Amino acid sequence: MHLRRILVLASVTLAAGAAAATTESEDTLPQCAVTCQSDLIADNSTSCASTDTSCLCGDTTFQSNMTDCVSTSCTPKQALLTTRLSNRQCGIAPHEGRPEVDSATLVPLIFSTLLFANRIAAKFMGLGGGWGPDDYTIIVAYCLAVAILAVNMTMIHHGFGQNMWDITPLDNITIVLKYFFAFVVMYKTQISLAKISVCLFLLRIFQSKLFRYGAYTIIALNAAIGITWVFIDSFRCIPVHLAWDQWATGEPGKCVNFIAATFANAYVNIGVDTVMVLMPVYEVFKLNLSARKKAGVSVMFAMGLVLTGVAIARVIVFWFNRWNTNPTVQLQPIVHWSVIEVHIAVMCACLPTLRAMFVHIFPKMLGNTSDQSYYEQRNTPSKPATFGSAQAINKTVSYSVDYGANKRPQRHSFVPLVELDPHDH
Repeated sequence: MHLRRILVLASVTLAAGAAAATTESEDTLPQCAVTCQSDLIADNSTSCASTDTSCLCGDTTFQSNMTDCVSTSCTPKQALLTTRLSNRQCGIAPHEGRPEVDSATLVPLIFSTLLFANRIAAKFMGLGGGWGPDDYTIIVAYCLAVAILAVNMTMIHHGFGQNMWDITPLDNITIVLKYFFAFVVMYKTQISLAKISVCLFLLRIFQSKLFRYGAYTIIALNAAIGITWVFIDSFRCIPVHLAWDQWATGEPGKCVNFIAATFANAYVNIGVDTVMVLMPVYEVFKLNLSARKKAGVSVMFAMGLVLTGVAIARVIVFWFNRWNTNPTVQLQPIVHWSVIEVHIAVMCACLPTLRAMFVHIFPKMLGNTSDQSYYEQRNTPSKPATFGSAQAINKTVSYSVDYGANKRPQRHSFVPLVELDPHDH
C-alpha cells in the first residue's frame, strides 16, 4: 500500500498537538505535522471541525493535502511517526507479519537436517561412493541455509513483517535492512552452491561426454550466476550503506533497481533448474530399462522440479508484493519463500543417499544381501566387457559407476542402469 494511501492524516486536536511540540517522544505527534494540520484547517481545506476525528479521517481531499505537506515539511522519521499515530487515532489496526517460528519454514528445516545428517552418516559409513566435491559444497550450502533461517528470525524479531511506521523504535528499521542485506547475499550464494553440488553428484553417475560437457557448463553457469548477483547485491547502492540507512538520512547516492535485478536472477535460475532436471532424465531414458524402472529412476532425478516450482512461486509472490514505500511488509513474502527454497535445495541434493542408507539398514526389505556391498562401491570402474553385441554399462543412482557386465539378476527395484547400444535404436 502506498504511503500516500495509508498515511492517514493527523486527526488529533490542536491541544494535543501543542502538547506534542514539547517532546521528541515517539508517542507524540511531531511539530511539523501539527503545523501542517493547523495550516490546512485555517485555509478551510476541510469542512470538518478540528476536533472531529472521524470526519478528518474520512476526508480524502484533506488527507491528500496533509500527506503532501508532511512529505515536504517533515523528516522521513517524522513522516513515519505521523503515520503511526494517525493510524492509531483513526482506529487502523497495524499489520501483523509472520511469527519468528513458523511451521512453513520449520518443517523444511527439519527435513533438510534429517536428509543432510543421513548423507553425512552414509559417507562416514562408506556408503554412497565416498567423499567428493559434491559433499563439501552441500555442507557449506546446508550451513548457509540454517544461517538464512536464523537471519530471517532475527529480522522478524526486530519488526520485519510490520509496517515501517509500526516498527518500534523506528531505528530498528535500519537493523532490519542490514540483516536483509546479509540475507540476500547469503541466499544467492547458497542456491548456487546447492545446484553446483547436484551437478557434481551427477558427474559421478553419468559418463557420456555430451552429458559431462553439459554438466560442467551448468556448474560454470551456476558459479557465474552466484558471483555476479552477489556482487550486484553487495554494491547495489553507492555508497553501500544507503542500502540500509537511506530511508532515514535521505543521503544522495545511486542504487540499482532491486526489483529488476531480483526478477532477472529468478528467471535465469528457473531456466537453469529446468535444464538440470531434464539432463539426467534424458540420460535415463536412453538406457535399456523397463518403463517402470525408467519412471522410478527418473522420478528421483525429477525431484528437482519441486525446487523449480518453489522458485516459480517465489517469483509470483514477489510480483504481487513489489515494494515501494513499505518494504518491511512487502519484502516478507519473498523472504519467506526464499527460506523454504534454500532448505528444499538441500533436500533435493541429499535425497539420493537415503536409498543407500535404507539398503544398508534393511537389506532384506529393500533388496538382497548383496545390496550392501553394491552400495559401498567407491567409483572404481572395472574393465569394460561386452555382453552380446552391446557394451553393458551399469550405473547406480548411489554415487557409484561400474563399467562391467552385471551377471547376477537384480531383485531390488533400485537397479543398475544399462545403456543401449546405438545399433539397437
